[in-house]
Amino acid sequence: MTFQWICVTILTAAISLAVFFWVLHRYFRLDRAKKDLERQVEDLSRKLAYSNGLKRKITLMIAHDLQSPLHFLNVLSDHVSRFAASNQLSEVRAGTEEIKKATGNIHAFVKEVNLWARSQHEDFQPSQHSFSFHELAGELRQFFEDMMVLNHNTFVVDSEADVFVYTNRDILKAILRNLIDNANKHTRGGEVRLSLTSHEDGTWLTVSDNGTGMLPGELQKIRRRLANPVVNGPVEPNSRLGYQLIADFAHTLGFVMSVSSGKGRGTSVRIGGVVCQSPFATTLDSAEIISICQPD
Repeated sequence: MTFQWICVTILTAAISLAVFFWVLHRYFRLDRAKKDLERQVEDLSRKLAYSNGLKRKITLMIAHDLQSPLHFLNVLSDHVSRFAASNQLSEVRAGTEEIKKATGNIHAFVKEVNLWARSQHEDFQPSQHSFSFHELAGELRQFFEDMMVLNHNTFVVDSEADVFVYTNRDILKAILRNLIDNANKHTRGGEVRLSLTSHEDGTWLTVSDNGTGMLPGELQKIRRRLANPVVNGPVEPNSRLGYQLIADFAHTLGFVMSVSSGKGRGTSVRIGGVVCQSPFATTLDSAEIISICQPD
């Protein structure tokens, strides 16, 4: 009888222990599933917030940068229509040329916004290759030629003729186009200078002007944005949206930027982290990076 009680006790203990371990295993499985689900919810929430932030920035940039040229096109087309009605062909030709330039600027802006939107994704890896900085500067000079004349400004390019830069050409062009455009907008009867120079601390691209400059508060906002380069960073309220696009592009290419400006003293923007490489090199190893640009 005693032996039977012992067997029953052992069996009961074994069943209880088995139930305990089954419940414990079930608990850990449910807890792991719960944590996995929480991670998925957090990831989806982050992606949703990212998408909403991206849409908000795109909307602000488009509304800000397209409002003026579209209004200009509307006024210009009205003038051309009136000139055509009165058979003033010379005025019509001049007006259509202005329309062509304005639509070209809008097209360039839309391409840059599209490029910027793609670059904002966390897994975006820009393609890089070696290209002539002199050719890029020539394209920018041609693009801004009429706009510089309109503001009575002179555009100066200061660099060696045969320097080759290794980076993503489209993104670098977008950065420089926006910087030059800002400089030209805030300068009258002055000089806008694009330079590529070498110093002990590396190679630097600089866009400078002797225009109206910035107020301290405005400069502080831009510096704060440049000091916190993050993918899909928030829009800085009441700040120049162009600089926010520039900051995002520079972060994508691994560049560092600094801005100096003063009211009535113009503005200078320096871009560091520029790499120069011969177009004939097939790879870019760390030992092959040229820290000081030299003409080939």
